[in-house]
Amino acid sequence: MEIGVVKLTNTKEYPFNNSETTVALKFEQADTEYAVLTEKLAPFDGVGEVCVFDKAVNGFKIAFNGSAKSADVRYLVF
Repeated sequence: MEIGVVKLTNTKEYPFNNSETTVALKFEQADTEYAVLTEKLAPFDGVGEVCVFDKAVNGFKIAFNGSAKSADVRYLVF
């Protein structure tokens, strides 16, 4: 299990969004079937959904799809 916090930043105007970032895992996973839970820490408004995608054994990509300029997101990998 691994827990971390990532700051996502969006410099585009809505409806466009470039908040995608790559999270490197400290511990390599056996395969890509691991789960990632996310929690929005701040702000709560304008973030929309937090999406996890492109999982690899050593990391994954994460982004939000709302109009906020930035968001802090906690993630839990298990």
